[in-house]
Amino acid sequence: MLGQFVHPSCCAQLMAQIDRNHPWIEFDPDTFSHNYNKQPFIFHHRLTEHPQFSLNSLFALCRRLPPRQVRCRSAVIPDDAEFDSSLDQYESGLTVDETIAKLREDQAYIAIYNAEYDPEYKIAIEELLGEIAAQTEPLEPGLNWYSTYIFVSARGAVTPYHMDREMNFLFQIMGTKTVRLWNPLDEEVLTSAQRDVILAFPYRPRPPYDTKIEAKAAVFSLRPGLGVHHPFIAPHLVHTGPEISISLAITFRTRQSDMWRDAHCMNQHLRRFGLQPRPIRYSAARDNVKAGAIRAARKLKFFFVRQNGDE
Repeated sequence: MLGQFVHPSCCAQLMAQIDRNHPWIEFDPDTFSHNYNKQPFIFHHRLTEHPQFSLNSLFALCRRLPPRQVRCRSAVIPDDAEFDSSLDQYESGLTVDETIAKLREDQAYIAIYNAEYDPEYKIAIEELLGEIAAQTEPLEPGLNWYSTYIFVSARGAVTPYHMDREMNFLFQIMGTKTVRLWNPLDEEVLTSAQRDVILAFPYRPRPPYDTKIEAKAAVFSLRPGLGVHHPFIAPHLVHTGPEISISLAITFRTRQSDMWRDAHCMNQHLRRFGLQPRPIRYSAARDNVKAGAIRAARKLKFFFVRQNGDE
């Protein structure tokens, strides 16, 4: 899995280095504290001023990165396309250079994975991560992993319905974008059983889009300088406007989200035995017990595998 693990000392260092007098992200403290990881909310940012996020800089980045980190496809695809296979299914057949040259006329879509692997972008991404951590650590300590995605797309582009297995801050830098977000705890959107499968089996396809839930979406119209927070595993569907769009997504995990993930894994194990476990995120004590049980089982399995390997 692409992404970066964050040691506690590194997280503290990133927060210590941020410029609190002139931050890149402008969070409203009350909005953040009341809504973070509960429901989506709008925030402001200054990435429109950042030279690393101009079209030319991003095109140069595309040419520097290994091919596996730069994927190109058609921009206009169905809302209900299977997200995990969409890059392969709707591949444009163009090289990165051809896609850049024909971005507008061919309505292409470029997904850049983990720009922070590039030395020129690492500093910029870590500045943003430090500003995010400064807000999340007092509420939910232990930011321990992150991954970034930059999307450059022509008019009318679609990011099909899916849910990240982490939290996410999405920054709109150029163009406009409409983001639809759903409450992941709404049983009519995602059942408890579906949430367990999503977290227990990270490489299985995610639940498909059902138009019956369309009216339940919270709709956010993003323009340059705005962003929206995606709570943990919140389903979403994204459409760009009539012009080229640039956006950055920073997904991340914390000790809390790791606990939820492990509790979902335990629920899934219980379902294998025909049980109907209570949903996750309604009782912190019960969730901690479930997470502790699955972690103990993993340690025990590792111990026996190692013992057998040594014999």
